[in-house]
Amino acid sequence: MTPGAPTARRIRSAWAVASVLAMLWTPGGGGAGEIAVRAVPVELNPERPSVKTVGKLVFLSGFELVSDHPRFGGLSGLEISPDGKRLRAVSDRGTWITARLAHNADGHLVAVDSWRAAPMLTPAGKPARGRQRDAEGLARGSRGTFLVSFERRHRIWRYPTALDGLPRPVPAPRALNGAPVNGGLEGIAVLSDGAVLGVTERHANEDGSLKGWLMKDRAAHEIAYMPANGLNPTGLAPLPDGGVLVLERVLTLSGIHARIVRVSKNRLEMARRNAGTRVRGEILADLKHPMSADNFEGLALRRDRAGRLLLYLLSDDNFRPFQRTLLLQFRMIDDL
Repeated sequence: MTPGAPTARRIRSAWAVASVLAMLWTPGGGGAGEIAVRAVPVELNPERPSVKTVGKLVFLSGFELVSDHPRFGGLSGLEISPDGKRLRAVSDRGTWITARLAHNADGHLVAVDSWRAAPMLTPAGKPARGRQRDAEGLARGSRGTFLVSFERRHRIWRYPTALDGLPRPVPAPRALNGAPVNGGLEGIAVLSDGAVLGVTERHANEDGSLKGWLMKDRAAHEIAYMPANGLNPTGLAPLPDGGVLVLERVLTLSGIHARIVRVSKNRLEMARRNAGTRVRGEILADLKHPMSADNFEGLALRRDRAGRLLLYLLSDDNFRPFQRTLLLQFRMIDDL
């Protein structure tokens, strides 16, 4: 044994301890693993449980997700596996959340269990902290990867899997740096042609439209998204035909209002060809009092075995006791 061996061993030991500590969360959290979450059934309209339709959506199932775990909450981005068996979400406190889903023969969501949580890692392999941890948008990319958009320190990272692995930065438009600290890419989606669509929550143009980009092959085409008056886009989900669904919402003292908008492939193509083209969508549904509604920020879409389009909404409770984490499931009436 050489004289330097004990020192090298101590260094390796110190690095091992540091690695374990790095996997621990910031105050109020623990390491990656299972967490307890209760899924309490809710109706679309608690005052009129027989109501099952809103706009062009049919309500199938709904749950309020309740947990005492200090890291459960603030869920902003949502992804449902194509087979409907897994839920993945990201938190604005830098946490991955996953769960197992069960659907009945009619495609209705009937159970949500086997919850797990883990810290989101940086490219350096450390848990995201401070201004780095505000994850907002989540999209399934190619080859099993996941794209995550962040606010505060605006960026897009590509993760190899949902709960482990180190992310790689994705080139983003330089203009994104000018977005408000809490008004960046709330929604992100990978469209059927492989292009990445991102829409900001509050990065406004002079005409009131919001900045967004269609990104492909390292090129970014700016678009101008026009939400409803007072509403802000918070989630995106790609449609099989090349279009996209947009989730918009607003929180006021009078209550919460959310709506689902469909933007056609043709409108996106027009925006890609003509810089600055305003993008408007067709309203599919409005959700507001007395319906079960909260700060909806997560939106996901999948087809069931019968080919029907199923839509999932997830709300961000902002870690506040007077808000809820809701998971609602719908079927689109005019399936594509």
